[in-house]
Amino acid sequence: MAFLVRERIPATLFLTGRWIDRHPREAAALAQNPLFEIANHGNNHRPASVTGRRAYGIAGTKSPREFAEELLIGDAKLRALGVPAPRYYRSGTNFYDDVALAMAAELGYEAVGYAVAGDGGATFSREQVKATVLRSRPGDIILCHMNRPRGDTAEGLAEALPLMIREGFRFVTLSAYPLRD
Repeated sequence: MAFLVRERIPATLFLTGRWIDRHPREAAALAQNPLFEIANHGNNHRPASVTGRRAYGIAGTKSPREFAEELLIGDAKLRALGVPAPRYYRSGTNFYDDVALAMAAELGYEAVGYAVAGDGGATFSREQVKATVLRSRPGDIILCHMNRPRGDTAEGLAEALPLMIREGFRFVTLSAYPLRD
């Protein structure tokens, strides 16, 4: 995060309610920083399902009510930070079933995925992060994790992003870029 702030690179950050609870000062600082758009990652990083479907070993929400709670509790925690009307939602594991997608839309959210797994779920080395991110194309959403500070994500991004900027890439928040035609 320090690199993004220092280099004034905007980003959309998806925060879980659980992360906000564990890191209230950091969450508040991120929410107040105009470089960052804060978005909903659910309360407990659960796959968006109404049947409990698992993704990457994580149990999904098991009913429409449970999915709504996952989304709305996360929403309430973002609003408590001063985030006005969060617009975007990304489920834990990026899994969505059709019912959960429709419910998210009814609740005023646009469900978002990604094009590039920039840090392999926070498992990549600095070199792997750099190589993966450098393969991005204009318009790609790059997913990286800030919740694993002992990983190499920040170091890989610090090497890749300046190279991309020199090549003409510009980084923006989701609301600054049309997600649909």
